[in-house]
Amino acid sequence: MIDWIMYADIQALKRKGLKRARVAKILGIHRETVTKYWNMTPDEFEAAKSKHRERKPDIYKDQIIEWLTQYPDMTAAQIYDWCKERSPLETLDFQKRSFQNYVNSIRKEYNIKKPDNSRQYEASDERLPGEQGQVDMGEISIPTPSGRHKKVYCFAMVLSHSRYKYVFWQERPFTTESFVQAHMKAFEYFGGRPREIVYDQDKILAVSENNGDIIYTTGFQNYLNEIKFSVYLCRGADPESKGPVENVVRFAKHGFAEHRTLIDIDSFNEDCIAWLRRTANHDKHGTTHKRPDEVFALEREYLIPVPAYSFASANNDSISYPVRKDNIVLYKGNRYRVPVGTYHQGLRVYMVINDNTDEVAITDMVTGEIYATHKVCHDKGQLIGVRSRSYRDKSKTIVAQEEVLKELFNNDELVTPFLEHIHQEKPRYYRDQLGVIRKLFEEWNKEDILKGLRYCSEKELYSAGELKSSIIYLTQDKLDEYKSNIRDGTALPDKYRGDKTELRSLSVYEDAFNERSAVNG
Repeated sequence: MIDWIMYADIQALKRKGLKRARVAKILGIHRETVTKYWNMTPDEFEAAKSKHRERKPDIYKDQIIEWLTQYPDMTAAQIYDWCKERSPLETLDFQKRSFQNYVNSIRKEYNIKKPDNSRQYEASDERLPGEQGQVDMGEISIPTPSGRHKKVYCFAMVLSHSRYKYVFWQERPFTTESFVQAHMKAFEYFGGRPREIVYDQDKILAVSENNGDIIYTTGFQNYLNEIKFSVYLCRGADPESKGPVENVVRFAKHGFAEHRTLIDIDSFNEDCIAWLRRTANHDKHGTTHKRPDEVFALEREYLIPVPAYSFASANNDSISYPVRKDNIVLYKGNRYRVPVGTYHQGLRVYMVINDNTDEVAITDMVTGEIYATHKVCHDKGQLIGVRSRSYRDKSKTIVAQEEVLKELFNNDELVTPFLEHIHQEKPRYYRDQLGVIRKLFEEWNKEDILKGLRYCSEKELYSAGELKSSIIYLTQDKLDEYKSNIRDGTALPDKYRGDKTELRSLSVYEDAFNERSAVNG
């Protein structure tokens, strides 16, 4: 609201015959402000000022003007919160919605405009043939023969050079596995792959951006390891980085899918391929003014052949799983048992599937030892395996078992403090630990076990699992013999036969010792 002096100046210049735009320029106010008071009588102006003085937020007006002058980009919601923060009252006398209009009126009255924060873009250079592809997904609800609507989900890939497109539809949201399968279909359609693919940040693709060291989902990481294309992950809320494929998804949804009737998903995909051939890849592109299929005929030669990909081999060979403290391994939604005492810190295993017997062998990642074999469970949330305490001698007291072990260790002076430390750290599992140690004498030479005892005592590694790992580490020349003497006599899988065992470095145990010391203070 202007004051009486400004009102008088407007009326004086009006009487001189000046136009409104000229008056606004002379007085340094907005033309709309001049228009508002151009035909207003003095009595009407007085009434407007009286009404204006009655507005409740006016008690903060000077402060609001100061804030807006200093921070022109402040929102009305933030100003409202600042007023509330500085008010002695729990609630303000005016509502947030009406306050927004009040702030807008102050901006107009004092000509305080919000800065223009719109982004500026620059046209990207054209990509070389076979250099880049872009991937995105979308969804749309379409009618079915019953008259109802069903949501379908699309995967779209476009080659950046030729703008040649591939679109695949399915009736359920994409998972990592179906996302990988869609890639396989696209590469088959193109006859190869580009060197780089641009993606949005999506939970089925990447777990975390991790400041550039991107952590992918396990399934997608396995696929990358096999196919070996480069990935460019767009920043969050930055769809402009992959504009071409954004347009493809929009084109597929509204140029193909919209107003069609979904009979079944297979015929829907067949119709989509026909649409790609007939329209999407045949008509001239609005930006390049070239037909994508003609340009693709040349780009095809630059695409990289893609090898066959097996989900089974990826699961068997590439993924290791941790053994949990309760001696189970989580695999595909189920819990598979390993013998009690198997667990020790950092132990990881492979889940090796035998398709002929439908069994999974849980094998040590380093030595290849098979800890357990189970039937593969195709349900979810099941605990697989029988609770076994076969080596747990309940007929004897713990004291009696300790005496038996001491004799097996030839009453070595280190055995008593070693067992005492285990008892202190693992009181609930002490009997089980004794059983595992006793089992070692059935698998290893007593001299080798004594070497492991001395090593563990020196490094302060107190558990049956650490003793077992130490024995394996210290008996390098006997690992082949150890492999042949695995539990239950089960043969090693073919993938491990003939391979040279990867041996743990001494630094692994030294690092474990240092970490343990730091934790225990």
